[in-house]
Amino acid sequence: MVGLSMLPVKLFAALAFAFAVLAGLAHLSPIPGLDLYVRGVYWVVGPRLVLLFCVAASLNFAVLYYAGERFFQARWNRALSILHVCLFLSFAIGLSVAFAISTHFATGAGSEVEIYWSVVPLLVGLCGLVTGFVVFAINLALTVTHIVRARLGSP
Repeated sequence: MVGLSMLPVKLFAALAFAFAVLAGLAHLSPIPGLDLYVRGVYWVVGPRLVLLFCVAASLNFAVLYYAGERFFQARWNRALSILHVCLFLSFAIGLSVAFAISTHFATGAGSEVEIYWSVVPLLVGLCGLVTGFVVFAINLALTVTHIVRARLGSP
C-alpha cells in the first residue's frame, strides 16, 4: 500500500529524469525557439528553457507530494494526483509538438498553414499546465482540510 501511495512522487520523479535527458539532448542539437507575437509583445521561447522548466516543476511537485506523504502523513487524492501528472504531461507534449512544427517551418520545409497549426498544441499545452496547477491547488486544499480535521480531532 505504501508503494501505491507514493505513485505521484514516482511519476513526477520519472518525468523530471526524462525531461533532464531531453534537455541534455536539446543542448546537443540546437533547435530553434518558437517565436510568438501576442498583442504587440514578441516572445522567443526555446526548447531547452521549457524542458528545464519541466525538470524544475516536476522535481518541485515530487518533493511536495513526498513531503505531504512523509512529514504530514497526508493522504493525497489519488485520482486528482494522477490527473495532475497527466495534465503536466500534456503540457510537455503540447509544447514539444509546437516546437516540432516551428522547427519544420524554420527549416523552410513547411508551409505557412503549418505554423498557424502550431498554436493548437501550444494552447493545449498551456491549458494543461494551468489546469494542472488548478487541480494541484484543489488537491492541496483537500489534503490540508483532512490534516486540520485529523489534528483537531473532528470526525
